[in-house]
Amino acid sequence: MGVTSPIQDERYRAGEIVIVRRGKYAGKPFAVVGRDDGRILIANGAEYKAAKPKRKNVIHLQQTHYYLEDVAGRVAGGKPLDNGWLMQKISHVLENSGTSCRQEDETA
Repeated sequence: MGVTSPIQDERYRAGEIVIVRRGKYAGKPFAVVGRDDGRILIANGAEYKAAKPKRKNVIHLQQTHYYLEDVAGRVAGGKPLDNGWLMQKISHVLENSGTSCRQEDETA
C-alpha cells in the first residue's frame, strides 16, 4: 500500500487539509495523501508518516477548504513525501490562515 494512487472522490482531493473529528487525534490537521477501499488516507508527518498513512472514514473528517498543491503534485507524480516537509506545509497554511483547529461542539 503506497501513496501513489490519486484520489477519485471529488470531495476529498490529494493535498487537501482536513481535521480529524473522531479518534485519538481529534482536532488535529492532516493532509489527504490517497484513497484505499473507500477510505481516505491521511498523514501529517508526525503522528502518521507519509509512508504509512492512516486510513480514515470520510464521516470522521472535516474539510478545511485549504489545499496544498505541492502535496497533490507529489502524490500524482508518484514522488515520496518527506515527513518534515509535510509537517511544515500543514503548519504554514494553518498559521497564515488564522484558523483554529479545535473541533466544534456538535451538540450546540
